[in-house]
Amino acid sequence: MRINLIAFDADDTLWHTEIHYRQAMEDLKQLLSPWASAERIDRILDGIIIDNLPWYGYGIKAFVLSLIEAAIQISEGEISGGQVDQVLSFGKTMLAAEVVLRPHVAETLQKLAPAYNLMIITKGDLLDQTVKVKRSEVGPYFSMVEVVNDKTVETYTGILEKNSIEPKNFMMVGNTIRSDIDPVISLGGTAVHIPADATWEHEMIPDFDTSRDGFYELEHMGQLCNLIARLSNAD
Repeated sequence: MRINLIAFDADDTLWHTEIHYRQAMEDLKQLLSPWASAERIDRILDGIIIDNLPWYGYGIKAFVLSLIEAAIQISEGEISGGQVDQVLSFGKTMLAAEVVLRPHVAETLQKLAPAYNLMIITKGDLLDQTVKVKRSEVGPYFSMVEVVNDKTVETYTGILEKNSIEPKNFMMVGNTIRSDIDPVISLGGTAVHIPADATWEHEMIPDFDTSRDGFYELEHMGQLCNLIARLSNAD
């Protein structure tokens, strides 16, 4: 197999992210505890986030808008301006959080960069994601960074066509089946699933067929170079 382009998801593939979302959700539950149980807050917030995806997309800023909407709905409008400001502070804390790379990321990119064209394909807010790439200090390993509204077959098709890459020569590495794996395999590419410590339920496909051609799963990023070498020598 000839691999001409290796793309990586960013959040919870290159660096830890979900932990910050979960902490903000816990902070919100604490703030709204006078009005509702943690279970009810979880249920309402999750529904609001899903409903808002077509309007706000993904990322921290979109998430904070959903937190505020949830707070107003759950409190039936009783939440104060000061408490809304607290919710806004959850988002600022997330945006300012240290970018912590996942295990084996730096050394793996260092090994791959001299031999392969590397890029980032990530969802979220353009400013936030580009700042995190810079702060992560792994940006120089990548020739391109694509921040997209969603990861669909059409999204990947557009990126591959723009870069004159055939799907059979493309590898995507990520932690979510719905966004990083399923669309790429559907195109005929290679997709490497590296599970994160925690993944948003919306990004899972419970009945995903792991026997599909092009699907590989690794325990951690440190195993990626050996997989690529094995695939490259398979022909």
